[in-house]
Amino acid sequence: MGTQHGRGLMARVFPVRKGEWGRVGLSAACFFFLLFGYFLLRPIREAMGVQRSMSDLRWLFITTCFVSLIVTLAFGGVVSRMDRRRFIALAYRAVMVCLLGFIVARQVLSDELLVYSGYVYYVGLSVVNLFMTSVFWGFMADVWSLSQGKRLFAAIGIGGTLGALLGSNFVWWLASHIPTWVQIGVAIVAFELAVQCVGLIDRRSGTPVQAQVNPAMGAPVGGQWVDGFQAMMRSPYLLGIGLYIMLLAISNTMIYFTQAKLVVDASDELSGRIALFAQLDMWTQVATLLVQLFVTAHIIKRLGIGVALALLPIVTLAGFALLAWVSRVEGVQGWQVFAVFAIFNAIHRATRYAVVRPARETLFSVVPSSEKYKAKPIVDVFLYRGGDVAGAGVERVIAAMGWGLMGMAMVAAPLAVLWGGLAFALARSQHRRAMDMDESNEVELKPTSTIPGGALGPTGRMT
Repeated sequence: MGTQHGRGLMARVFPVRKGEWGRVGLSAACFFFLLFGYFLLRPIREAMGVQRSMSDLRWLFITTCFVSLIVTLAFGGVVSRMDRRRFIALAYRAVMVCLLGFIVARQVLSDELLVYSGYVYYVGLSVVNLFMTSVFWGFMADVWSLSQGKRLFAAIGIGGTLGALLGSNFVWWLASHIPTWVQIGVAIVAFELAVQCVGLIDRRSGTPVQAQVNPAMGAPVGGQWVDGFQAMMRSPYLLGIGLYIMLLAISNTMIYFTQAKLVVDASDELSGRIALFAQLDMWTQVATLLVQLFVTAHIIKRLGIGVALALLPIVTLAGFALLAWVSRVEGVQGWQVFAVFAIFNAIHRATRYAVVRPARETLFSVVPSSEKYKAKPIVDVFLYRGGDVAGAGVERVIAAMGWGLMGMAMVAAPLAVLWGGLAFALARSQHRRAMDMDESNEVELKPTSTIPGGALGPTGRMT
């Protein structure tokens, strides 16, 4: 009886079928190494971003947006000429080479130039963190079908959450005891392990039946470097996803600037800032893990993609409204406002990573492979960073008007209405595309099969 109950609980938490465990484990491990490496690097980026003024931070956002467009278009050119295993490995290893260059620069540059090298690091990591994650989820949407993605993406995401949790704790515990270059070196090793996982997943996906379903699986995607941008501009569906991501980025940027101001007030030392950002990351990842284990799959399965995508607008509006109310309570102290913000930030990011991310990534399961690797990075990286710039502009207007947290709440209200409505529109569009897909383009796993489902997208033109 106890054994059956345990198996039932395991099946609810991890809805993985027989024959899928190997690839799910490798996929989760790949995401683990990516986020472990990134969360070793992230607190360094955040500390460098607030090392000067908030004005400098806004200009960094604008620079990051333009750099992200260049990177994603260049990646489109690489995708045109290589198969997926080679171009993913090349992209990740290019990031490793850049990190090695930063380590060398930190050792040889003068103190004056070190400040600018920190800004380069900030911009570079702000681009590559979204880029590497976008490429990973594009790969997942390419090797798993839509129905499998709805079941498995939350489970795969748990690997990333564990990596982020471990990375945050690593920095929290050791930030004052190890040099920065050691943190970066460990991250480079983690990224290389992720590359090895990609190779193993790709080989396990290259079965004869899968190759028959997707003949171009082991061949270069082809086309031109601008194909992704053109596909995005022609497709209302991709533009809708892009608008959703931009609204997400605007809300996240408003939270980010609120966090940056609170941390500047709380700690003036660079090492202290690193530790404080890492603590916020750690508690957020704990909340994310709990939601992924016990909530995400049930929301997507029982309530649908639309509800899952609409949760974040609701959390954003409620959080800023609560912050505005607390900040206006007579006699409230700064640490109390910071405590409310920390709870809001943890819930917002847990919802974003544990619920919205798996749901959002299933949206790309109904587009062709070329758009998973060419258009998706533009949507995920460039448009997200464009949302950052828009969010920084909104925050600057609010700051100039002296509206404070009440102004944030006023902006969040109409944003949440538009954002939530878009969530349900995207869910309906995804359903229509899934219904139009040729049944021969999707292979659902049988209980004894080792063949992952294809996810080639609709056979007709983009709508």
